[in-house]
Amino acid sequence: MTTAAAATPEPKENKMPSAIWFIVSNELAERFCFYGINSILTLYMVQYLHFGDADATSSQALFKVGAYFFPMMGAIISDALWGKYRTIMVFSTVYMVGCILLAFIGTTPWTMGLSLGLVAVGTGGIKPCVSTNVGDQFSAKNQHLIERAFSWFYMAINLGSSFSIFLCPVLLDNPNWGPKWAFGLPAVMMAAATLTFWSGRRRYVKVPPAGKAWLKEVFSTEGLKLAANLVVIYFFVACFWMLWDQSNGSTWTLQATSGLMNKNIGFGLTLLPAHVQLVNGIFILMLAPLFSYAVYPFLGRFFKVTPLRKIGLGLWVVASSFLIIAWIEDRIQAGHEVSVYWQIAAYLVLTAAEILVSITALEFSYKQAPLRMKSFIMGLFLLSTAAGNVAISAVNKAMQKPLHVRAIEGGAETWVTVDEVKDFVTGQKIDLAGDIGLTVAQGADGKPGPLEGTFLAGEIDANGRMRLMDVKNRAPVVTSGTPSLEKAKVSTYYLVGPIYFLFFAGVMAAMAIVYIFVALAYKERTHVREDAPAAAPEPAGA
Repeated sequence: MTTAAAATPEPKENKMPSAIWFIVSNELAERFCFYGINSILTLYMVQYLHFGDADATSSQALFKVGAYFFPMMGAIISDALWGKYRTIMVFSTVYMVGCILLAFIGTTPWTMGLSLGLVAVGTGGIKPCVSTNVGDQFSAKNQHLIERAFSWFYMAINLGSSFSIFLCPVLLDNPNWGPKWAFGLPAVMMAAATLTFWSGRRRYVKVPPAGKAWLKEVFSTEGLKLAANLVVIYFFVACFWMLWDQSNGSTWTLQATSGLMNKNIGFGLTLLPAHVQLVNGIFILMLAPLFSYAVYPFLGRFFKVTPLRKIGLGLWVVASSFLIIAWIEDRIQAGHEVSVYWQIAAYLVLTAAEILVSITALEFSYKQAPLRMKSFIMGLFLLSTAAGNVAISAVNKAMQKPLHVRAIEGGAETWVTVDEVKDFVTGQKIDLAGDIGLTVAQGADGKPGPLEGTFLAGEIDANGRMRLMDVKNRAPVVTSGTPSLEKAKVSTYYLVGPIYFLFFAGVMAAMAIVYIFVALAYKERTHVREDAPAAAPEPAGA
């Protein structure tokens, strides 16, 4: 009697696909562009366009809403119509045009909004395609390399962002360069990103668009169930981004503009306010390998380390970073100096949360999605960032408290009289907008300008007048001109000082508790491309 020989499993491939290097290089340059713009956008609006802190924070959040909403459009076009390669090339062109316009005409709120709209459409359109294109280069034979490739991909993001977060604020701060060059350099890098991606066109494994089959798969019972289950998880990821994105050129950077934050880090180095966020990328490069090769294996000795458990832990960690920031804000509002190393410590905690949540959710999203739905699912994942920024924008709009102004007096000191003056504490923020008729001798950008933007409340005299201080040095605000109350708009915030950051920490902690029960009910599935590629790389000369 004869017996059939047992099938020999095909050996694993341990060589990284060559296409990965083009994708990773493209991502590094594109992320330089995006994070370069993002790192200085709030400061640009506050210092050059005279936005109040809350309005600038809300506007930047809306830009990010667009940047993370349009990935769904890119995902649908990619999966159903064009495929990933063509989608990336088309939207990259739109992206470049937006960057060029931002550098040359983005000098008013309207032209800035138009330029940022094109940037948002462009970066959003390519976002789900680039990350899923990483996974498409692997099959069942080398799927064990996916985690390593995604780690390199994520490290490229942080290398690109780190260089731009250092350079762009320097250009913005230097009057010899200014906004045109600070936004122009990202435009150059976006052109380089597009060229790099195009150069690797013959090496990519290209999964063809599914056409009508895509609609059937997405709207099938199983497809809709998968999407619905992931959306529940993504709700909690959105809560994470609601906090994390404030560290990225937003409220944490505005906190660092205070002269009471000592930004001297020793060795003769003093950081610019926008430079503090640079440590996030540095910490990613340090901690990502540490978590992969040490922390996760160590934790695995005590319990199974699953993606959902990593995310759950990260939600608690990100909330704790805001407790540190709230303490810093309390010290600054009270007029006490605080070392920048406290904010750096908060970034360290925040970065640990980012590794637990963001890297994990990126890989988790790819593996949970069937082949034809991967860009669509990635688009859903990126919508979580948009949702988190909707929350940031909504809170910063809703927390603005209009004041009833009775008088404004200019001169060597500028005084404001409002009906609600008894509710103020020293160091509390107060926003002025409208045509007040007064000119500031030295604005946030160091140049004369209208009395607009965010200031601080100083002492209050016996007549109920409140002296204004500038945000950076808490110095008297020197103005000239004739004040007018007809078009003056004066406001403060319901979430005063540290209460703002404690609010977000509290919301995050509450969501982390709810997440525990949701994660226990979730059932995971893994989908990777089979050994036979869906489409072979194009031959030379194609």
